[in-house]
Amino acid sequence: MSIFKRGKLYQGVALSSLLITGIGASTVTAQTNTEIDEIIVTATKREERLRDVPMSISVLGSDMIEAKGISKFSGIADAVPGLSYNEASSNLNPTFVMRGISVGQNTEGLQKAVAIYLDEMPMQDGKSTVNMDFGLFDTARVEVLKGPQGTLFGAGTLAGAVRIISNKPDPSGVDYKIATDFGSTSGELRQRYKAMYNVPLSDSAAFRMSASISDEEGWVKNTGIGMDPSNNYSSIALKAAIGWQVNDRLTADFTYLYQDNKSDDGGTVNPALGEDTRSNFKQEEVEVEISKYNMTLAYDLGYATVTSSTNFSETSPWQETDLSAIVGGAFPWGLVREDSSESFVQEIRVVSTTDSKLDWVVGAFHQDREVFERQVMHLPQDWVDGKGGSIGGLSNDYMGVDNAFIYGSPVTDDLTETAIFAELGYQLSDSLKATLGFRSSEIEIKNMRTAGGSMSVGSFLMPVVFQGETSFTPVPYMYGEYAPGKVKPNTMKVSLAWKASDNVNYYATASEGFRANDVNRAAYVPGLSGELGTSNLDASDPTVIQKFSKPDKMWNYEVGMKGQWDGIGVNLAIYQMVWEDIQLFAQRVSDTATFFTNAGEAESTGVELDILGRPNDYFEYGLAIAHQNAEITKITAAESAMVGAVLGSPLSSPDLQISGHMQFNKPLDGGAGLFARVDVSDTDSMPNGFPFNPGTGAASPNFGYTDSITKVDLSFGYVTDKWSAVLYAENAFDEGGYNFIMPQTFFDDRHMTLRPRTIGVRFNLSR
Repeated sequence: MSIFKRGKLYQGVALSSLLITGIGASTVTAQTNTEIDEIIVTATKREERLRDVPMSISVLGSDMIEAKGISKFSGIADAVPGLSYNEASSNLNPTFVMRGISVGQNTEGLQKAVAIYLDEMPMQDGKSTVNMDFGLFDTARVEVLKGPQGTLFGAGTLAGAVRIISNKPDPSGVDYKIATDFGSTSGELRQRYKAMYNVPLSDSAAFRMSASISDEEGWVKNTGIGMDPSNNYSSIALKAAIGWQVNDRLTADFTYLYQDNKSDDGGTVNPALGEDTRSNFKQEEVEVEISKYNMTLAYDLGYATVTSSTNFSETSPWQETDLSAIVGGAFPWGLVREDSSESFVQEIRVVSTTDSKLDWVVGAFHQDREVFERQVMHLPQDWVDGKGGSIGGLSNDYMGVDNAFIYGSPVTDDLTETAIFAELGYQLSDSLKATLGFRSSEIEIKNMRTAGGSMSVGSFLMPVVFQGETSFTPVPYMYGEYAPGKVKPNTMKVSLAWKASDNVNYYATASEGFRANDVNRAAYVPGLSGELGTSNLDASDPTVIQKFSKPDKMWNYEVGMKGQWDGIGVNLAIYQMVWEDIQLFAQRVSDTATFFTNAGEAESTGVELDILGRPNDYFEYGLAIAHQNAEITKITAAESAMVGAVLGSPLSSPDLQISGHMQFNKPLDGGAGLFARVDVSDTDSMPNGFPFNPGTGAASPNFGYTDSITKVDLSFGYVTDKWSAVLYAENAFDEGGYNFIMPQTFFDDRHMTLRPRTIGVRFNLSR
């Protein structure tokens, strides 16, 4: 139940009209003064003071990450106004939602609206339903860029970007850090071990390596397989980097990242079975393994810096799912899906460095991505034994899975994106600066399916499940190659920044972002009329499936203020975002053919507030508020029937988010200190999707609203220059409301809660 009331929020906004987004430099140690640290960010591809950047940015510094014990993406969302995080289970379709831009809590297939970067490396696979949550150990800061970032970051930044900035190799001396975290959730143990080592290789080069291992017992029991807890999670991660100042002009950085995350079972539950309970005939395992390589070269021309960032990544997700709810449990229906992807990304940019009225960034970008997808649908052996021990037509040699009735015909998705971009800033006067940005992109997508295997669920269901026969005739997939052509989206940005005084900056920004489009294989199949993409059942149906969807676009109109005085930082951002030609999953009414389409328009308007204060050496406080209204503002009756939305349908995001913290510090002799900290976050309820089923117009039985969630974290610590010990309670008051409800019809266990109250201790040892 939410502890905040919306009426009081508006009173607070009226009384606090000097607030901001983006101050996050809290510290674990006792403060020696009340100054708010100056934060430097690289959100515009150059180093700038946070308060000088004319857009809304939230920054979580390393001290804040450590003080709050943030180790996963959900912790970032808890601390940032206007940002939320959805995840069906660990690693399963994790998604940041920024400023309300989301149409469902478990959207699949389409590119995400918020991009994630680790330094120069793009970190998410846009096609796979399985992506990983990257840890934040040895992180210098997290930059959350709010609003479209299409000019500098390209496709996938429709609503914004999250940038994780690592600590860099340091040739000035040896450094190390060891961290452990032991937590207990109702007696179930959570263990995390982390280490970092930095060593100089010469006066101009250094090697830095960090590693982490997690073994986390869950809290959900699966009665179907007799496993309690079942949603256990483990991960191993390694990051190695070499930084080399080759000469006075050239620097070279090389980074390798490896991570393997695994969850033993899903984290969603079925409320009808009792608290924290699910029931499946198989474990719903999810595992994702990733390797990424980056080489960044920077050369100082004297008047500008040329930077080349070369990236290569390999990702291998594996997912097992119980789909029995599709047929109401008539038989145990299992799914195994395996994806593998390779991606090459190259960016070259030139950034001006002279102290003149004109500053500029120009660059070029290229990405090649190939995703190989295959899946199998299968039966357990005991069900087959009940049919006499064998069923003709099943396969036992595809993906190592026995008793498969859907198998074969893997799919390859290729995407190529190229772009040129530029941003020019001009100092109109000592206090007024204008910026203009532009990006011209070209995107080409291809899709290929091999022939063979078995594709028809109906050819199995009718004879075997409903008629009791012991064999069926597989219907093979047909070969298909789909290359619909290229699209050429362009994006722009215009901003004006006014430095009213040494303490206060105002800005106005209009920026644009977009998502890449996708292929519709159904458009290549002739319908009843004989024309491609037409209905198989009704030749008069006017809906003709197009070969591909179009990129959707977002315009963001924003004004804001950033201020910093002795002991306090205050900022304000007010925005309106217009989402045009929304890419959505659709189903044709006449024959239930599924496809991606562009339909309707949505708007999100809101205000984001943030305050960080240090009135004295012993006390710090922070408050962040985000209020937004995001809904469908334009849609036709035909579009509504296909996608399930109607005029006024709210998007899948909370209207109100509030978070805050208080920290009390007690300095001790010898530079040591004690601290006590409380963090509170409150998230309003939100819809899990659109209210109607696509293609039927009937009310969706799975449509619903999550609960309002209030989470309180407590921590008490002793800190010295070399080591620290922190006792903590996460979700201290055991908030058990449902913060996620899966909208899909093929699951009985669709609800998710926060991890229950977890009591633990963290130790850190550093040089």
